[in-house]
Amino acid sequence: MNPSSTTPRGTAVVQAGERQFSLAEARRLGRQAVAEAGLSARLWDLRDAWRCRLYRPDGSAPHNAMGNGKGPSDAAQVGALFEALEHCHSSATRLAADHLVLRSPDDLRDGPLADALTGLRQTPGTRLACRTHLSLTGSPPLDVPVFLQCPDYPGRTALRRQAGDTCDYTSATRYSTNSGTAIGATRAEALVHALAEAIERDALSLLVAATFLTAAPPPLRVIDPATLPPDLADLHRYAERRLAAPVHLIDMTTDLEVPAYCAHTPDHQGRPLHGTGASLSSAHAAHRALSELLQSAVLSDHLRATPRDLSHLRRYPRLLAAAGADFTPHLPDTGTTDFTPTTAPTTPRQHAEHLTARLTRHGHTPYARTLHTATNGVTTLSVIVPGLDRFFTVTYGNAVLPGPRARRLLTR
Repeated sequence: MNPSSTTPRGTAVVQAGERQFSLAEARRLGRQAVAEAGLSARLWDLRDAWRCRLYRPDGSAPHNAMGNGKGPSDAAQVGALFEALEHCHSSATRLAADHLVLRSPDDLRDGPLADALTGLRQTPGTRLACRTHLSLTGSPPLDVPVFLQCPDYPGRTALRRQAGDTCDYTSATRYSTNSGTAIGATRAEALVHALAEAIERDALSLLVAATFLTAAPPPLRVIDPATLPPDLADLHRYAERRLAAPVHLIDMTTDLEVPAYCAHTPDHQGRPLHGTGASLSSAHAAHRALSELLQSAVLSDHLRATPRDLSHLRRYPRLLAAAGADFTPHLPDTGTTDFTPTTAPTTPRQHAEHLTARLTRHGHTPYARTLHTATNGVTTLSVIVPGLDRFFTVTYGNAVLPGPRARRLLTR
């Protein structure tokens, strides 16, 4: 997740208290952190999005050191730069055996991550590598399997051998995602965006499960564009013009009471696309969703994305529908929902505290681990919130089962 958020005309919107510094200062800090890592950045303008790749002095590129930024030029460049650095520092290539602790899967199945270990084969004596995460509420630390947050880890055979990891990840890698990994100009910034992303992906998981797995899907809550604030209304109209297609902003806020939205368009280059966002500021959450939808379309065009092969899901029609995530047939025939503005804290630290308190109030303890901190404070970290749903990875084409929160929807 990156620090970019802007209007289509190029004027940076207020970051709803989620950012510590101005765009210019964030750019300076990001470039400092890249240079400190011994790297340089190359950026490409894709119109409504930028891409960044980091390079070593010899011209080679570190594994996965690519990032994308949304919005107009200045902010998108900063976003792409930060995301490339995040991907670089969170890659399995940055891991060392002494960063890891070994645990038995059986031990972890008695803890808060039990459901997240779906797919791991139960072999006597198996040890799997974990990283210790600290609770944001003062609870005991939590050992989190690396594969859950680091998709390229299972393929690092030499590192796994050195660490003593003997786990068979063949059936488990489809549950792996770097969701909850974030970067910020400060640790508080990174925490805010990691927590918000965990909440956002949980909301998307529940939306997809409720819409495509239940026998009688609940009606979608589609926002009436006429009720959007002026800047969001402008962005919504811009998105529809840019995509030459209708854009529906779906309210997917859950019982966690953190505003979350999914911006959906039914047909871009032959398939539906969506973008998502969550924030204590409903305006900022909606802005992120619309901006991410635009970015998804731009990247799809730039990369000339080929249709995904979902043939492995044909035996499971509902999972196949969930993977496609085409909400169009489920849009309400009549009636929309008014947009509801919310107030938000004014600093990243307050945002992090409010998000942590809200999660805790609903029975979910967040844990965090710092992955890298530059001398100037630019921080990459990972957050995990046991109990929040990770079913959203079905939209990547993965054959995954819904988690407990999504499964509860199926019993209603």
